Amino acid sequence: MRFFTCVLDPEGRGISGQVRRRYESFPKRRGMRYTWHGVEGATVLTGWDDEYPGPLVACGEDWLAAGIVRLDNGTDLRRWIEPGKEDVSDLALMRQVVVGRGPEGISHVLGDFAFVVWDSSTRTAAAACDAFGVQRLYFKEHDGLVAFASRAEALADGDTYDLRYLAAIIAQRPRPRDISIYTGVRQLPHASVLLLGHSRPMAIRRYWDAANYHVDWSWARDEDRAAEMCRHLLMESIRLRMGERGETWAQLSGGMDSSSVVSCAQWQAVNGSQSGGLAGTVTFVDRGGTGTDERAYSDAVVAKWQVPNITIVDPPTWFDASHSVPHLDQPSAAMQIYPRDLRSSTAVRQAGGRVLLTGSGGDQLFSGNMLFFADQIARGRVASAVREMATLAATGRVSFWQLAYRNAVLPLLPRAAHARLVHDQDQAPALPWLDRAVMRRLGFAPQRAASVEAYGGRLGGKYHHVVTSLINSIENHYHGGPIADALEVRHPLLYRPLVEFALRLPPQLRARPHAHRWVLRQAMRGILPEKVRTRVGKPGTGDFLAWSLITEQRRLAALVKAPILGDLGLVEPERLRTSFHEVLHGVAGSKSLCAPLLNTLAVEAWLRHRSGGWPR
Repeated sequence: MRFFTCVLDPEGRGISGQVRRRYESFPKRRGMRYTWHGVEGATVLTGWDDEYPGPLVACGEDWLAAGIVRLDNGTDLRRWIEPGKEDVSDLALMRQVVVGRGPEGISHVLGDFAFVVWDSSTRTAAAACDAFGVQRLYFKEHDGLVAFASRAEALADGDTYDLRYLAAIIAQRPRPRDISIYTGVRQLPHASVLLLGHSRPMAIRRYWDAANYHVDWSWARDEDRAAEMCRHLLMESIRLRMGERGETWAQLSGGMDSSSVVSCAQWQAVNGSQSGGLAGTVTFVDRGGTGTDERAYSDAVVAKWQVPNITIVDPPTWFDASHSVPHLDQPSAAMQIYPRDLRSSTAVRQAGGRVLLTGSGGDQLFSGNMLFFADQIARGRVASAVREMATLAATGRVSFWQLAYRNAVLPLLPRAAHARLVHDQDQAPALPWLDRAVMRRLGFAPQRAASVEAYGGRLGGKYHHVVTSLINSIENHYHGGPIADALEVRHPLLYRPLVEFALRLPPQLRARPHAHRWVLRQAMRGILPEKVRTRVGKPGTGDFLAWSLITEQRRLAALVKAPILGDLGLVEPERLRTSFHEVLHGVAGSKSLCAPLLNTLAVEAWLRHRSGGWPR
């Protein structure tokens, strides 16, 4: 793991030794090596516990830049900003973008980044993070100083937590984008830039927004061209994310997304588009309670491209005697599966890997929805909408009336009617262990069906609302974890030009009956094994999670005895214990509570681990 903390003094009060010692306490607690860098008005602490690949700091006589930066378009930016200086690091280049083009220039930057740039001559700073929150940036104001860090814990004052953030996690709501788990530590929202200056209030601006991209219907008239563009952008993204020869690995689950990444990487290597391919792949197999062994699909990819594969079969859940429990920066479901993550990252590192590609993002990019029928009717195209719904219902062998009611009638009703009329399989169960009064006070009303949230777009813009909401939710799905602390994790499907392309896709190119992610399937013809390309559906993790609850019941039972979440007032301990035993013993009606219960237990385990009480 590596991190940075940057302390700025915009008011000229001075940065004392006491301030330095306070921020040094974090790497000392973690047993990490660290060092300080600085210029007038700014000082940066960088820490690491293994290799130290790439600079986290760049300094000049009167400026300083600190951050984690990996650029997709670094070559173009170097030509644009300062031709002839191609050897400058990505971090130093970011500073040149800010100085040369102003904060507005950040909108032209593609990649994964979280950085701060300080100019001591003007006592001003600019900070930014990437469009999808792959790299995160936290900040805190204290005694006239402003501190930034790549980990929220580095800025925390002990174990004081923001209850609104914790409540969102255990209630399974979107996490607030401007705060963190720690009281007083704020998160810079994704796709945002923060401006700071002497005697000037702090300002935060968005530099990119998915809502600015609308359907380009010309793609519907040339489906082959759309598939070709999808393939081109994914290939380009993978090429840009490959590390040095022999150091890049990839996750391979057997699903469409990870299999496409692996197959595209190897296709380019075979066809000479890039020197060398993947050094290997890593596959997880969790057979407990489900029998969902996906190796029939992952093995098809391995056989086609003859790529090395490490398989992690049936790792334990919740506790692993061979690996210490990781210190996660934020509460995460990764507490449940950390043994799997640590075993895989250890295996990759031992094999010489440093970079890991994932298939994350496909659900957000290419998932379809049928609310475009409501949009057509709102625009007066009633007959066309009815014909299309009839065709779709016949092809998919579903009820025309049910399809029309859910996707053309309900969305057009007033919003007040949605909560009363929408009751479907997307309805989240009421969680009996939550303290409802506290939840209401923190701003969390009773959970509603997912369809109600989807219907929230304006008339004529329901489809666009859902698509952009999915993209804007990406940050909630990726928040580091044990693998990201050990390897440099890169997400080819989160290449901004690819995301912008996906935002412009017409509905029929996203999903068709029995062919979800249609455009990606078409793009992968001849590249992905047909067994994988044409598969329909993929098993979920619900049964596996339920199995983990049963196998680790003795250890997990300790979490519901005097829970810290109860001390914080967020859950009612007795109801939590009752729900735990009901889910454990399969009491009627309790199955839907299993996943949210395990999520609550993961948060409790994180809190206990921070206080030294987990595992017991």
